[in-house]
Amino acid sequence: MARTFRKFFFWILVVFNVVVIALLLISGYSGHFSPLDYPLLSLSGLVFPLFLVLNVLMLLVWFIVRKRMMLLPIAGLLLAYAPVRTYVPINLNTPPPEGSFKVLSFNVFLWAGWEYKKKDHNPILDYLAACDADIICLQEASPHEYEARLVDEVMNPLYPYRDSILFCQNGDCLSIYSRFPILGSERISYSSRGNQSMATRLLIDGDTVLVVNNHLETVGFSVHEKKLFSQMVEGKKPKVKKRHFISKLKKAQAKRAPQADAVAKYIAEKGGDHVIVCGDFNDSPLSYVHHTIGHGLRDCFAEAGTGLGFTFERYGMYVRIDNIFCSKTYEPYNCQVDKSITESDHYPIYCWLKRRANP
Repeated sequence: MARTFRKFFFWILVVFNVVVIALLLISGYSGHFSPLDYPLLSLSGLVFPLFLVLNVLMLLVWFIVRKRMMLLPIAGLLLAYAPVRTYVPINLNTPPPEGSFKVLSFNVFLWAGWEYKKKDHNPILDYLAACDADIICLQEASPHEYEARLVDEVMNPLYPYRDSILFCQNGDCLSIYSRFPILGSERISYSSRGNQSMATRLLIDGDTVLVVNNHLETVGFSVHEKKLFSQMVEGKKPKVKKRHFISKLKKAQAKRAPQADAVAKYIAEKGGDHVIVCGDFNDSPLSYVHHTIGHGLRDCFAEAGTGLGFTFERYGMYVRIDNIFCSKTYEPYNCQVDKSITESDHYPIYCWLKRRANP
């Protein structure tokens, strides 16, 4: 009887581990599926860390129950190597070499102007002035009237080249500040009520470099919904069902998908050899958006960062939704998410890039 029970328990563990690995792979490679055709499948990347943790726990279980079966979860990890490395990379912190330049992307949350309206300085501006980046790409950078003067006073002396595109009166403003000459900018055309992507060409050491700054469609949770979502994550029972949030997430990713397609098409057609892409993607590292825009490019955090790198940590949501990509003509170094500045609802992400001699 005892032997029969042990055998039954053994096969229960085997089946459970196989199911976990299957879900790990589905969620890990969910970015390959369009949200327009496979909305739930595409959304499954959000639960990837759950299945990753379960598979790692199965390593410990098999170590106790039957060591040779540890090969099963190890096989799962090997099959999911690409999404694991994208989601939680581990890299040595290599100092940037001479000749590299620093790129920073930051959603500045309208400069948190309501907090500093009557003050003569702004902590976000102070941070940008001290960051010593060579290229700064900003999202939600539309200044209030009093801040326009302050932004100019702080940033203009530091960055001789700058440009902005305002979507509409109440839409997003994307800005770029550069120590390299700007040859021109244009908006990448796609459908949105207020979000946009901005393509700027810079002259960097004789190379014409395309820099694409993005702020893609947000989920659009109201303040009340954000509080309810936070309660749900904490294990409480909000008055809104889970399917309400799933519905909003599905609708948002369906809007971002064609935006990502448009950005990827623009890069493929007009990018050339030297490309830098950054901004607030409003989607996870395993999403269709991340996979589509990053296709053929190097994910700087995956290749030169370490850890989870969450750039948004509010309302029970912990995600890396801000990114920097570069073409294979560059080598990324020391990519980090800087959590020293807390006035925005995002953290800035930065890295150094060095032109490769033989890409």
